[in-house]
Parts: sequence; structure tokens; C-alpha cells
Amino acid sequence: MREVNPFGAGIALGVTLGVLSALCAAAFAIAPDATVNFFGAFIHGVDLKSVKAATPLSVGRVLYGIISLSVVGFIAFVYASVYNAFVSK
Repeated sequence: MREVNPFGAGIALGVTLGVLSALCAAAFAIAPDATVNFFGAFIHGVDLKSVKAATPLSVGRVLYGIISLSVVGFIAFVYASVYNAFVSK
């Protein structure tokens, strides 16, 4: 099996999660009820309406979400490093 470039994997997942966060924010701005229902289906019908009402959408919150998810995604380099350690054995 091929080894994975840990830095590349971290960048790829970080960018992907950042883009998904931005798309989610855009969907919520355009159609908040439909977006809440869509993500409620992911967690098997849990009612997310109270979450929607508790946190108003703002540019700062959107940027915070994009940046924090990108950082969390970048931590995929740890996964790639562990993967490489097992593949090389």
C-alpha cells in the first residue's frame, strides 16, 4: 500500500471541511428551516429547531466555524501519520 503525505492529507481535509462549513452557512442563510430539517435527518429526527433559534447567524460565527473546522480537519495529519506507521510495517 502507498503511504499518504500527512501534511497533504491535513491540508486536503482542512480545506474540505472549511468549504463544507461555508456551504452549510450559506444554506442556513437561504433556507434555515430546510437546513435544520436536513441535518436533523442525519441524527435520526432529533429536533434542532431550538438550536436554530438560540444562535443567530453572523459573519463572525460563520468565520469562526470555517476556521475552527479547517483547523480540526488539518489534524488529519495525525491520522495519516498513524496510517503510514502501520502501512510501512
